[in-house]
Amino acid sequence: MSANNPFSKVYYFFIGIIMSICLTLDIPMKAMGRPVDLTGYELVWSDEFEGDALDTTKWRGHNEVLGGGPAQIYSDGYYSDRCIEVKDGNLILSIRHFDGSEEGYPEGWYFASIDSYPGFNGTYGYYEIRAKVAKAVAGNCAFYLQNGDTMDESKPASAGAEIDVMESMRYGVDHEGSIENNIHYYDKKGHQRLHARWVIVEGNPYEEFHTYGVKWDSKGYTFYVDGKTCRETDFGLSHSPEYIVLDVMMRDFKTRSIVGDSADFMVDYVRVYQQP
Repeated sequence: MSANNPFSKVYYFFIGIIMSICLTLDIPMKAMGRPVDLTGYELVWSDEFEGDALDTTKWRGHNEVLGGGPAQIYSDGYYSDRCIEVKDGNLILSIRHFDGSEEGYPEGWYFASIDSYPGFNGTYGYYEIRAKVAKAVAGNCAFYLQNGDTMDESKPASAGAEIDVMESMRYGVDHEGSIENNIHYYDKKGHQRLHARWVIVEGNPYEEFHTYGVKWDSKGYTFYVDGKTCRETDFGLSHSPEYIVLDVMMRDFKTRSIVGDSADFMVDYVRVYQQP
């Protein structure tokens, strides 16, 4: 619906009420709100993943040392840069299972995580990826923003929060094909979290590319799927620089599986727009 349509304000007002009810009652919903408007914004940072290797001027290992051995996250889960590949214009972060036959790589699940610090570390803007998510039971693909004070209980949310633009962890279970957007920070009372579940992605997010974004400004966050609003909130509002994290992992659940040799989180691009 065009923003110039005289009925658009009324239409999106009622759509916003419907989405708020769905979020409150934990009812699956689709992104139905206003389309993203980037009027006055300009592209300030991006990676289109051309070439055949990760651009280390833009990215570093978030939970592993690039070029080093695996980093253990729990008993049989490891981050490893062997699960990072750039190919055919895409970043591929993979979940794999190693059988323990190779020295230095114990049997277990392997996955990958990268972040943009210090190459990009910004305050406010519109952040978007275009991606396919992994086919992994208990797998979690994530695109989020974070800074060094996110987990510091002595500092308020305004000093930094974890802004989960997209988490995909429902393959093979209830609400398959949906994503979540969450916000986390810590204060003197402990872990504070806003949990938004079951935003249904139209089509097949495991086979098709879709876009996931957040517009973050001094008033709050607006989350988008395929350019349509799925949530607005000012919970845990950060006013501090945040860097980008792309992550795939196998969560420590009882049932875990993939089809074939790997389950891939495939990212076509990451783009950041800001107002001059």
